[in-house]
Amino acid sequence: MRSKELKKAAFSLVPSSYMLQYAGSIGLLSAGTGWDYGRHKQWSTDFLLGYVPKYDTDRAKLTLTLRQSYTPWEIKLSEQFTYHPLRTGAYLNTTLGKQFWYKEPDKYPNSYYRFSTRLRINIFVGQDFSYKIKSNSSYFEGIKFYYDLHTSDLYLVSGVQNKYLKFDDYIGLALGVKLQIRRK
Repeated sequence: MRSKELKKAAFSLVPSSYMLQYAGSIGLLSAGTGWDYGRHKQWSTDFLLGYVPKYDTDRAKLTLTLRQSYTPWEIKLSEQFTYHPLRTGAYLNTTLGKQFWYKEPDKYPNSYYRFSTRLRINIFVGQDFSYKIKSNSSYFEGIKFYYDLHTSDLYLVSGVQNKYLKFDDYIGLALGVKLQIRRK
């Protein structure tokens, strides 16, 4: 029995999905892997690596994101298509580079900056559509297309404190695709 339990535990460590995301305050383009779990796979934990072009800075940057998602219910549109009217969650995002910090450097007065430049805490709400692949020989069992509206700790506080900001100044949009791996 112990061998069976060990095999099950090891199997649960293997990712159950791959994803690609455009925007979302985690890089212009991000790719990662995730684990779907729960009785109806309503929970998801994802780890993504993002790319931020250099734009007007001296170099491009990389980001790391850890995201937790919850999808409470689904609406079956057909045998293969499913609509999830609510997808919500939170994620932590860090930008890699020496110029970013968790605690403000000594060169600034105490509490001059209230937020870390290295770590953002984000919340999101969105929806997704999934398509179940019929073929049992396919490596993937399904594909999801999703969008999320998101904001971060910094954007949310800025939006509340600065009445001149418009909604789209502190709310962002992410678009993504998630390939679900067939588990055998």
